[in-house]
Amino acid sequence: MVILILTMFISGQMIIGNSMAENTNEILIESDITWTEDQEIDGNIRIVDGGKLTIINSVITFSTDSKLTIDEGGFVVLESSIFTSESMPTDLVGYGYCDDFNRSTITLDISPYEKDFEIIINSASGTNFNGATAYIGNEIFMMNNSQFSYSSQSNDDEISIGICGYGSTPVGISNISIIHDGFSNYYLASELQYSNMMISGLREYSLDISGNFSLYNSSIIAAEISSTGDINAFSSNFLRSGPILLNDNNASISLNEGTVFDGSLDDHDVRAMPESNIHWSNDTVGSGDLTDKWERRIKGQYIQFDAVWVEYQIKGLYGVPTYTNFSGNDGRSYIDGGRERIIEIGWSDDNIWATEDTWQEEAIINVIKYRTAWNPENSVIGNYGTTGIKLTNDKITIIDQNTPDIKWLSLKSEGDENEAKGSVVMIGEVVNEGTAAAHFAISCYLNSTGESAETNNYPDALVQAGEVGKIIFDWRNSKSGAEELKCIILTPMQIVDEYAFGGGNITSETVNWQINEDEEGLSYIMPIIIVMIIGIIGIGYILVNRANLDQEIMVEDAVK
Repeated sequence: MVILILTMFISGQMIIGNSMAENTNEILIESDITWTEDQEIDGNIRIVDGGKLTIINSVITFSTDSKLTIDEGGFVVLESSIFTSESMPTDLVGYGYCDDFNRSTITLDISPYEKDFEIIINSASGTNFNGATAYIGNEIFMMNNSQFSYSSQSNDDEISIGICGYGSTPVGISNISIIHDGFSNYYLASELQYSNMMISGLREYSLDISGNFSLYNSSIIAAEISSTGDINAFSSNFLRSGPILLNDNNASISLNEGTVFDGSLDDHDVRAMPESNIHWSNDTVGSGDLTDKWERRIKGQYIQFDAVWVEYQIKGLYGVPTYTNFSGNDGRSYIDGGRERIIEIGWSDDNIWATEDTWQEEAIINVIKYRTAWNPENSVIGNYGTTGIKLTNDKITIIDQNTPDIKWLSLKSEGDENEAKGSVVMIGEVVNEGTAAAHFAISCYLNSTGESAETNNYPDALVQAGEVGKIIFDWRNSKSGAEELKCIILTPMQIVDEYAFGGGNITSETVNWQINEDEEGLSYIMPIIIVMIIGIIGIGYILVNRANLDQEIMVEDAVK
């Protein structure tokens, strides 16, 4: 029995010692560990892959800047336990609404005070009441600086004070004092009865979850929680710990059996990525007022066009009736500059303007102006792109609808390729595999030298979507011998990828040019003869002018 008792005692000490790792800055959990006593954490707890920490009937108090990290593959289980902090946020801040129903309001119990008393309200740290307005009964007061004072002789049991910031700026409150008969009663803002206000301030410790975090009949108080893993809560409380941030599309949170949020520090209790999994059971209770249950957000989203300066509009974004923008030099256009925006809201049960439990973005993209050299303003071809394109949750939305795709089929001469003289008629065939027409031109070169070929100036063609078109033009040559013609489709300068609308080059079959030797020789002699004739005429002109000048000089001498 003695040996058995000693063995159990030593095992218990080993568990506590392994889990706490006292006198170090980090507690490393690598195996299955259980805590059953209160702990004070001054540093970090890290649960690595394969590690599991179970906490039962314990209060875990975190000091400033402490952190619990659950790596992927790690587990933490709380059973009837509490995470709390040495300090917690106690200020209040409004939502910025000024209408009667949604205005920030605090309510004070004044029943202990007889008639004459003074209320002093102090603003939150780093803020002031400049330009704010206080509404007390039927009276309206202007507020300034960092303190507002109100004297009353009311016999009521309570008094309500509504506050609206300048230009609907949210107002922050730190504390309130009630002075009566020379005595002062001091209240932190969070201790008051309030409506349409949120808890504000600093949370001193954090939970970083990449693995699994499960809570049963437990509470998390004043923690900053972010997760890329899985959170499961049953009959548990998140007090001043919202919003919980789900920072990955694969992250999940499941809230069950009367789990409660209270005092979240933003206007939602959960903030998630577009594809994060949120299970909010019917008996889960949110912070209420104007704090919604959850928001989904997206950032860095952009539209990709094949061309620059494409104008488009989006209808249906949250809070923006119509959004208009243009594609840049890379064909991209970031929606709202790539900033984070809301795409889904699980409305608070107290929200008066929500017509449904959940709002989801149903945004539509409409191309307004999409012009290139292949469909200029004065052409019969309309805008490229289209309207009614649904904006999804994908990071990139590619707009390539209603655009051309031109490809070569063939390039050959109309006549005899073995005996070409002077010029030949060339026929180029192209196919438009796109969904819009294109009016384009080509440029041709001698394949052997790369020199420009003698053709019509930039032969062109208009080819409808899904059709085959022909480009017919003359090719002239003054040299005998075998030669091939290389032609290139000239794509618009507005497109960001040279081959976005198709294009490319093609080389014809060999054409054998037959030029008569006399004609070929004459082609060299004629320029020389022309130069000689021009020289003779020039010399004659000079001699005639000189003879006239000599004659005039002789006449003048005779007169003298």
